Amino acid sequence: MICVAILVAALWMSGVFSSSARHILITEVTASPMGNDAIVAVLKIENQGAPDRLLGVSSADTSVQFQNAARGLPIPTGRSALAHDAAHILITPPGGPLAEGDLIPLALQFETAGDVRVKARFARPEPGSSAAHMAMGHGMMLENISGDAIPELSLTAKDVGSGWVAHIQTRNFSFSKDMQDGKHVTGTGHGHIYVGDMKLGRVFADTFTIGPLPTGKHLVRVTLNTNDHRPYAVAGSPISAETFIEVD
Repeated sequence: MICVAILVAALWMSGVFSSSARHILITEVTASPMGNDAIVAVLKIENQGAPDRLLGVSSADTSVQFQNAARGLPIPTGRSALAHDAAHILITPPGGPLAEGDLIPLALQFETAGDVRVKARFARPEPGSSAAHMAMGHGMMLENISGDAIPELSLTAKDVGSGWVAHIQTRNFSFSKDMQDGKHVTGTGHGHIYVGDMKLGRVFADTFTIGPLPTGKHLVRVTLNTNDHRPYAVAGSPISAETFIEVD
């Protein structure tokens, strides 16, 4: 039994490759209870090949659908994620309560890579995390700023042939990688960057490299976040900047 448990944990951590296209790696597939008896699944994607699109999701055990997502989520070359603050998977709870560690089968449909089958591990969110706030029905907690200390943010993106470089300019704000996960200090933190409804990661400098994207027009968005990951906001609206990338 110990050997089986170790194997399951190793597969969850190391990820699952697509059987039809070995360049798509899925890792850290977790499902957590949210408010209103919903279950939300998130995961990380590493695309080691050409850009792709995520078209749909299904499950043999229950009803699932994308939330906060348009059809055809762009999957750039490199890393992206389904996340609580971006597109994610909404799961209708199957019959009976789920126990910590239970696995929910999911099938992700990619435009080029085909179907990738994974299992989401059910786990309750850590206390104090953004997922925990959502589970209690509080939504994403904000750090509201007023007066002269309001951070300002602008965003542009430049084609560099092998992808794009996002240029992020701020005022009244300093990026601080060393302080992430620490206590809130006004005017410090990091950014979150998104393409379409996919999360690309955290921003700790005034540039961020985006890998090749599928054809079409893509919205790039950046938010500013506190050291403890709450969005900076003015009058309840998160501080953000947007630009578009056009791919022929």
